[in-house]
Formats: sequence, C-alpha cells, structure tokens
Amino acid sequence: MHAPIPQTVPSEAPSGRRSLVFLGSNPLSVAENACRGCVMNEVEPMLSDLLAPVYDDGTITVRQDAEWPVPGFMVVAVRPHLGALDEMDLALVHRLATVTRCVRRAMRQELELAAVQTYQEDKVDRPHYHSWMLPLWPGEMARHTINPRIYESNIAQYLQLFHLREYEARLRACAQLIADHLDRSEELSGIRS
Repeated sequence: MHAPIPQTVPSEAPSGRRSLVFLGSNPLSVAENACRGCVMNEVEPMLSDLLAPVYDDGTITVRQDAEWPVPGFMVVAVRPHLGALDEMDLALVHRLATVTRCVRRAMRQELELAAVQTYQEDKVDRPHYHSWMLPLWPGEMARHTINPRIYESNIAQYLQLFHLREYEARLRACAQLIADHLDRSEELSGIRS
C-alpha cells in the first residue's frame, strides 16, 4: 500500500508563508494568511488539468477535490471570498442548492453511485465556502470494511485508499461524465449567471 498523499508540504516554508499542495500540481508557497479557495482561483491556470472545473458559471465552480484522488469526489464552491452560507444572498444559496442537486444527480445517473456523503465546513481560519461531495464506492467500502455512518465512520481511512498514479484515468473519466451531464442539464441552463 502506498503512503497517503500529504495534505501540505512539511513546514519548511519561510516565516509568514505556508506551502499548499494541489492534486497533480507542484506545491505552491503562499502567504500564511492566504485562503486556499482564493489561491485556487488566482492560480487556476497553473494547476493540473485534473482540477479544471466540470462546471463554472463565474460564481459557482464544481471540480475534483484538490487533495484526495477519489474518483468523482466533487467540490462545489463559490469564487467570491465568502465563508459560510449565511454570508450569501438568498439567490446565491438557491443557485448553490440547484448546482449541488444536479451534481448529485450526475453522480447517481452517470457514476451509478447510490451513496454520496456531502460535507460543509465553516472553517475558523481562512474560511472560503465549499462543500465536499464524497462518493462512497461500494467495492472499496466493502473490501476495506469502511463504515460510512458519520458518527461511527472511518472515512479518513477510505480517503487514503486512493492514489493518483492508480486512479488518474478513472478521475478523468468520472469528471468527464459529470461535466457532460451538467452541460446537458436544463435545470442549470436556467441559473447560469
């Protein structure tokens, strides 16, 4: 079994800086107080094409998770620096819900996923709104006895089962299926900004 993918580069960054790792990309040195979401927006062309949005209406993006190479692990985020739902106007909250619903539908119909866990974290430090849509691949769950119930879960172990070298083709295939589904969505064509 491969070692888990590091979440950040060891803290050898100069004072006032930190290093960020993005899936398939070289580590970036950023200001210590830099928001990860804002950094992703600023350096998007420098990131691996694995992280290209499968949906982007200028305000809301959907893309592969930037840290964990779980095929189909989508992140729904906003481009503006907003930390939580209650900081958004109601129209944006409704659009987020619609996009999230369409992504889930794509995961069910295109990836044949019966179970997806959706998480949203209001971070204390450097918050930037995003929600994770983590697919629970039944074969991996069963093979490794992963309990998906949140309060009994060993989901961190599940995340470490996936390695970029082994899953890159599947990451790309899942992202393309989701992108194609979202492109065809009549529901989304009515809300694009």
